[in-house]
Order: sequence, then structure tokens, then C-alpha cells
Amino acid sequence: MTLWKQWFLTGIGSGQMTKKNVNKPFIIMQKLMLIFCCILMQCSLALAQKSDLDLVKETVQNYMDGGTYGDTAKMAKVFHPTAFMKFVDVKTGEFRDVPIARYLEGGKASAGKKADRTTKIVNIDITGTAAQAKLELEYPTFKFIDYFNLLKINGEWKVVSKIFFREDKK
Repeated sequence: MTLWKQWFLTGIGSGQMTKKNVNKPFIIMQKLMLIFCCILMQCSLALAQKSDLDLVKETVQNYMDGGTYGDTAKMAKVFHPTAFMKFVDVKTGEFRDVPIARYLEGGKASAGKKADRTTKIVNIDITGTAAQAKLELEYPTFKFIDYFNLLKINGEWKVVSKIFFREDKK
């Protein structure tokens, strides 16, 4: 009888000590090792999958990196095509509503140039398929505070709206 047949036929709880199952401790150990390996594989797969928090951070980081290095193509991947940027113009006090495509088009003038700024994610809040992120983009003479609303669409986090405030340094 092959070891595999013996393994399946004797069973852990048979309690019989015959010539066929004299190696029972060895067989039990093999079964436990197999179970352990299966559990270990499941844990590894679970750890390999990124959490929603990691995915939102990655999305926001791509936006910040794209802006810092003048990579509008990288920035465009972050936004849903119908996204809008909304803000109040600090000079005129007027409300502005700009389609993201127009915003990205304006960024092409600085394509490939590294911006003199530091960036940080202040916080991220996620509930189900909705998320909100607050960012700070600090330049030598002013700072932007951006708020992103994101939705998980077809498994990808996309910015659907952006609002911001520009704060001049004194």
C-alpha cells in the first residue's frame, strides 16, 4: 500500500496499532504540516493584497509626484474623466468650477520641470467605496491645502472632485 493510501485510510482518530499504521505519528505529522502549509499560503495571499488605505495613498501619492515632477499623464490617471476642481479665487473672491481636463492642460506648460515644493498627506478617511483625502503642497511663498473626494470605481480609486485653498506665507 502506498504511503498516500495509508495516509487517507488510517485517519488521525482510528486508534488502531497494526502493521499498516505503525507509522501513525509520522503520518499525523505529515497531515499537520500540510494543514500548516495551507494556512500559511492563505495568510501570504491576504498580506499580498493591498488594503484600500494603501490604494488611496498610492492614488494620492501619484497625484503629488505627478505635480512635483511635471508629469501630467501620471496626474491624469488619478482623476475620473468627469472630475471637477472647485475653488474660490483669493484675488477676486469668485467661485470657480474647472473641469479636470482643463486643469491638466494648464499643467502641460511645466511638463518635465521639478517644482520647488514639499508634499504630504495630512489624513485619509475611507467608508466603503468612498474616501476623502487632505493634502498639503508647500511652496516657498505659499501653500495649497487640497481636499480630494475619491470613489472606488471598478476596483480603482479615482478622484471625482478636488477643492483647495491657497494660503500665502507672511
